[in-house]
Amino acid sequence: MARTLWVFAVAVVSSLVCGGTVLVIASFRSTSPVIDPVIRFWARTILRAGGIELRTEGLEQIRSDERYILVANHYSYFDIPCLFASIQQPIRFLAKKSLFSIPIFGWALSRAGFIPIDRKDRRTAVKSFELAVQRIRKGNTIVVFPEEGRTPIRAMRDFQRGGFLLAIRSELPIVPIAIDSTFDVLPVGSSRVKPGPVTMRIGAPIATRGLSVRDKQRLAVETRQQIGRMLFGAGWKDEPASSGADSDA
Repeated sequence: MARTLWVFAVAVVSSLVCGGTVLVIASFRSTSPVIDPVIRFWARTILRAGGIELRTEGLEQIRSDERYILVANHYSYFDIPCLFASIQQPIRFLAKKSLFSIPIFGWALSRAGFIPIDRKDRRTAVKSFELAVQRIRKGNTIVVFPEEGRTPIRAMRDFQRGGFLLAIRSELPIVPIAIDSTFDVLPVGSSRVKPGPVTMRIGAPIATRGLSVRDKQRLAVETRQQIGRMLFGAGWKDEPASSGADSDA
């Protein structure tokens, strides 16, 4: 329990400090490249507080001069810090709308170009999609969690198609990412952080240039297959989970 309280305290303080710093930087230029090191510092601070030993495999798949749609499985609140801490890209993602109401932290999310989404309201979901396209045009890499929330069991839930439509529209390559062991650190429903190793595996990019909406299912299957094999081994067979997910990001 002491570890959990420590992580909570560090998360609050670092979010206030780093959020305030982002607000100051963004007041001059919302697309400033200085924002991204601040976000990575925030992420690494939280991982250190949680006692997480992060190992990343396949970083050579990501080129510094390219932008991507990163598609990852989603077990835990720690998945997002793992992505920011490992990948040297100007990363943005779609986040639950209520997060943007949090003083300083939420304001910083908005000013830095993160994208609010309310999946219960189709009109705002469409608007969020258009905002994501705008962020891509400004040179951002976008993270998509196609399970649309944290899954409470190890099996992956069905993938929703929105992220793959975004990839087709932007013509950016999809990069499958498997985040392993955050399920053990802080699973859905748990209030206790358990320190330990986490491995993040980056798969082979999947080209989308020249594809049409008809290709979204094929992209989803190919991406899911890569993530599944990286999580569970080469012999993995796709059996989507039927349990509900906690929609948080």
